[in-house]
Amino acid sequence: MGDKTGYVDDHGQGAIGGYHHAYKSWGRTRGPKNIAGPPGTALTLETNTNNMKPGAAGYKTVGYATENQRYLHVLFTDLNGDAPAATTVFGYCHAFERWFQIGESNTQGQGDNTARTAVSVTAVDSGNATADQVPSDTEYRMYEIQGIDRIAVVGVAAETAVFAACSTF
Repeated sequence: MGDKTGYVDDHGQGAIGGYHHAYKSWGRTRGPKNIAGPPGTALTLETNTNNMKPGAAGYKTVGYATENQRYLHVLFTDLNGDAPAATTVFGYCHAFERWFQIGESNTQGQGDNTARTAVSVTAVDSGNATADQVPSDTEYRMYEIQGIDRIAVVGVAAETAVFAACSTF
């Protein structure tokens, strides 16, 4: 019978109807859900935007699905104790079949029909190795991403770890 009886996975979902059931819906999520996989999984950063050009092989599947959530939660961490390079967050919309820079959610000080500043974040230069960093050595941001089907982060993987999650509320 294997895992069909009494099995509970890491997320606390148990057996339903005698079989293991994992929710894979595109529905609402109250708490942020890691888009890279299990909790604690960092994103794989893109090294440049060449594979996001229309017509490039696989350009529609670069990055991570947002599952039509409303908010993107992002944590940027310095990996090597040196001053990290900036990382940029991009979005993809199936209706346009194009990638674009996601704009900051805060519109204060901007007039009508004025473009928002593109999301480009540099993690705090902690001066410490990852194991010696404290919570204040990270940068956390939240962005409104309604209508964005995928996100990708371009940066230097050896310098910055980026964690991302999406939520509806």
